[in-house]
Amino acid sequence: MSKLTLVLTTALLAFLLGLAVFWGFSKSSAVETQTEATVLLEQIRKVTKLVTVEGDVSELYNSTTTRNVTLYIPLPARLRFDKTATVEVRGKVLVGYNLEQLDIDVDDATRTVLISNLPEPEILAIDHELIYRNLEESWFNSFTADDYSALNKEAKDRLRDEALQSKLIQEARLEGNGLLETIRFLVEASGYSLEIEGEADQPSQG
Repeated sequence: MSKLTLVLTTALLAFLLGLAVFWGFSKSSAVETQTEATVLLEQIRKVTKLVTVEGDVSELYNSTTTRNVTLYIPLPARLRFDKTATVEVRGKVLVGYNLEQLDIDVDDATRTVLISNLPEPEILAIDHELIYRNLEESWFNSFTADDYSALNKEAKDRLRDEALQSKLIQEARLEGNGLLETIRFLVEASGYSLEIEGEADQPSQG
């Protein structure tokens, strides 16, 4: 066997060996990836909500919790330990209609579309974040995980109360009325008439 033939044979064997190693590695990697793959199934609940108004709300507030401790050193002494949190909460409030109970009936004989169980506007969702501006704690009264959860709930409740006291609900109702007028126009353009349950009892928007 010539020297050239030996070199070519060695190179070919090395190539085939490398190919076999690569194929085996790829196959084992594919099996490992497939083994580690997991499928997560989430239950999907159908929700029909119509957002008509979106508002940005922010507030800065202080929250103080006091713990009274009695120490016997050697006479009873009642001591007070405070923890104070200065929190800024920023949030986006979505106001609109929950249409899960809304009923729409179409009568082809009378060419009438009846909308009933029309809900009132409400707060549909609050997306908020907390910024802790200052946290002060003392002996026998430090912040715990439950405290942070309580601050988070209090912040969300404050945003909800502030949104309810604002004009967001009123603006959502006006937007909803405008949407109903658009629906009425489309229904009448199709040769039908639109009736809304309780519409005659509602005060007109002046």
